[in-house]
Amino acid sequence: MTAQHVKEIDAAISELISSRRQEILQIAQNGANPGPIKNLMEIQGAIDVLFRAREQESAT
Repeated sequence: MTAQHVKEIDAAISELISSRRQEILQIAQNGANPGPIKNLMEIQGAIDVLFRAREQESAT
């Protein structure tokens, strides 16, 4: 990957977090039914994948 890929990964992480911020805050404040918890786990999984890709880029 190139520096451009790192920028794209960072942008994707930021977009993922900001687009779901309200839902994440609501879950944290009010508890959640299984649907939002599943969504939160999917979000976290996607963020983890993006972070790993960024770490691999940094290592090369």
